Amino acid sequence: MTVTAVWMLLLVAALAWEVACHRSPGRRTSLAEITSRLWSGRAGRLLLVLLWAFVGWHLFARHGSPA
Repeated sequence: MTVTAVWMLLLVAALAWEVACHRSPGRRTSLAEITSRLWSGRAGRLLLVLLWAFVGWHLFARHGSPA
């Protein structure tokens, strides 16, 4: 239960950051811009894939619904 709350808090924080970036353009870098910059290099792509795997493992494999 606590882990789910933490993940939801992180999701809400990310969405709030995106909204703040779009309400005042140019003052903050949005998550989409950060992801685009990371995706352009080999090390960034590796980092994003590892982050994707980490989040996928922790959200679905460890805390998914029991079968």
